[in-house]
Amino acid sequence: MQNYLKTAWRNIKRQKSFTAIHVLGMGVAIGVATLLFLTAMFELSFDDQHEDRDHIGLLYFQSNPVNGLTHASAMPTPLAPTLKAEIEGLEGVSRYYNGTLLFRNGDKQISSDAKFVDPDFLSIFDFRLEEGSNNALKDLDHIAMTKKMATSLFGASHVVGQSVEVYLNGSWTSKIISAILEDLPKNSSLEFTSLIRFEHKPNYQGNVDQWNHNDHIIFVKTILPISEKTAFNTKTRQVIANHFRPQTEELKRDGATADANGDYITLRTLPFSDYHLNELGLGDAGSTTFPWMLIGIAGLMVFIACSNFINLSLANSITRKREVGTRKTLGSTNRQLIAQFWTESLLITCSALIFGLALAWLLLPQYNANMGYNLKIGELFSPINLSLFTVTFLLITLIAGGYPAWQNAQSNVIEALKGTTSGNTKHRLRNTLTVVQFAIATFMIIGTIVISTQLTYLSNRSLGYNKTEVISIPIGSGIDHQQALERMRADLAKLPFVTHVSGTDINMGRGRDGSTSNSKIGFDHEGRGISTHFLRVDYDYLDALDIELLAGRDFSRGYGTDTSAIIINEQMAIALGGTDAILGKKIDMGMTPTVIGVVKDFNFKDLRQEVEPLTMHINPNIGFDIEYIFVRVQTDNLATALKQVEDVWKNINPKAASEASYLDENTENMYKKDRRFAHIIVGGAVIAIVISCMGLFAIALLSINQRVKEIGIRKVLGSSVSDLVLLLSKDFVLLVLLALVIASPLAWWGMQRWLDGFAYRIDISWWIFVLAGVIALSIALLTVSGQAIRAGLRNPVNSLRND
Repeated sequence: MQNYLKTAWRNIKRQKSFTAIHVLGMGVAIGVATLLFLTAMFELSFDDQHEDRDHIGLLYFQSNPVNGLTHASAMPTPLAPTLKAEIEGLEGVSRYYNGTLLFRNGDKQISSDAKFVDPDFLSIFDFRLEEGSNNALKDLDHIAMTKKMATSLFGASHVVGQSVEVYLNGSWTSKIISAILEDLPKNSSLEFTSLIRFEHKPNYQGNVDQWNHNDHIIFVKTILPISEKTAFNTKTRQVIANHFRPQTEELKRDGATADANGDYITLRTLPFSDYHLNELGLGDAGSTTFPWMLIGIAGLMVFIACSNFINLSLANSITRKREVGTRKTLGSTNRQLIAQFWTESLLITCSALIFGLALAWLLLPQYNANMGYNLKIGELFSPINLSLFTVTFLLITLIAGGYPAWQNAQSNVIEALKGTTSGNTKHRLRNTLTVVQFAIATFMIIGTIVISTQLTYLSNRSLGYNKTEVISIPIGSGIDHQQALERMRADLAKLPFVTHVSGTDINMGRGRDGSTSNSKIGFDHEGRGISTHFLRVDYDYLDALDIELLAGRDFSRGYGTDTSAIIINEQMAIALGGTDAILGKKIDMGMTPTVIGVVKDFNFKDLRQEVEPLTMHINPNIGFDIEYIFVRVQTDNLATALKQVEDVWKNINPKAASEASYLDENTENMYKKDRRFAHIIVGGAVIAIVISCMGLFAIALLSINQRVKEIGIRKVLGSSVSDLVLLLSKDFVLLVLLALVIASPLAWWGMQRWLDGFAYRIDISWWIFVLAGVIALSIALLTVSGQAIRAGLRNPVNSLRND
């Protein structure tokens, strides 16, 4: 073995350029694959701290109206206690509502990401407790908080039994801390810093008996695994029959399709193990294909590197024919030759592995910063990951090094001593691997162009409102929301660049406070079921967002009756029978507001969804507080304007966090996952091209070196440099064109599936494939033609001197 290592080391040192290409190409691929693998494992590990997650489910409604199958997880307030009272086999039921609360301990105030939950919440989930028990929320006056929040508020985490003031529904009230939770892991789908009883939720009393107002989600824990929930589903059918008869009748009347059991609405459970990744648009709504796509891209990177390794090794073996022939003449067996060549491959792949891991470790901080992760290289060495990594590395070594070693050892002694080879097997394999490499690279180039074009389209598409000059400010807790809006109006009137100030209960996009929400109600109108988003706004909302009024008028302080008026969008007007038929009429929707205006449709949700019916009102007495202040500015210096508006807000609410943002930033935040995916595809395309070109460069160099005499003869016979460049580049160009033909339909199919997730999307045009082909071909030509030009410029005398 020692002799094998010494000989291998001498051969490696003798071929420094090829060794460098081997190590660099394989190392970069391993480094990138490591980062992608860690990312995929992180995505797949979400919520694995909950041991009974297969018994935990998120409730959702499924129905099949005329516009297609729908899934909705928003639930009415009375459903959870009804389930607990009427259904056996439930170990726990808890409602879950997002909120922000202000906590006070003496002079110290902290804004908390609070969740309003029921007492069963801590027994349903396995959040680790520093202090307290799973019954910590048994009493209405009890709360729980994380260790980090307790330390921030009290300076210590051992505070169970102490009281803290919480700003609830307009006033400070004292609560007892009954549990301290360990800080939530990064791979937790549920995020919060405090837990408080659901009964403290805003407008809880107004909705306690309302079965048609859905604004929170419900988790259940069942005795049987969620996948074996036949009995649970059967029992929920009775709940639907008892409490959702009006909704069922509306669906039936409006042409909905019943399921196999004849049900128009079913109450189903999404296993909590699927909460983070699922295709139903529920929970975190991450794509189930995303982590596997990362693993696939990682695998493709390694495949390209292995192909390079095999190609280069086979090409380089031609220059080592005489060495093989000499060794065989001196008595070396095929087994010994295989061992020798495989030892060289093993040394190179081990070097590439070390280089790749070092590269991943160096790139990890920047990768985390750009992609929004908190990955650690040590996670690679968990027992499962380490086993997978070791097996993968051994396979790489066996495939990339073993096949060329076996091929070299099979050489005929006479041919080997002459330095010649017979047959086209190696050339066919080399060409096949080159085509596959460039097909993968071209696929990624096409994907990069499509994704970038779609995201640019989303960024530039008009949403129907002004997103570049409107600042959104979350009001938060600890202050009267309506008074805060009025004070901002008065104080901002002194700033010349502020043109309009308004408010709303729902933000546009996803603000810096991380919020995104909506509210939806249903009612019956002239024998038809109507569902509409319900938006609380304030005066000047249309002017602040520059929303076009098509008919009627805006809300006005000059009309005292406007608190019982509504403004609707085009889709809502169509649902109600048309603008002319509905303008000025009263609508029975549990209350009887008058339609005073119709606005042009605008995208108040992301562009994956078409515009849906929307109703806006200014009534402060029906349970919808102003949560956000919108400030429209007119200035060339938007950054300075934001700073000055924030200063005014800080003066009004000194305890508020700095979470003001322009709406264009908010709308961009809705596509963070898509941009993250785009960055991965772009990076993958660049690396695939670079590694492929490294291999192409080396193969071209070897191919040209084997044709030195031919090139010399052609020059003597009058061939120009351009003729020789064309001759030497032709074969490689054909391979790249074949790769484009293979990659194009696959890329078209894959990108069509991705674009299907958007209601507003680009068409995949022919120019995308042409551009991808030009890019791939240009890079390949630049790689090959440099070597071809050098060969063409050589003096033919030097090539033919010995003949």
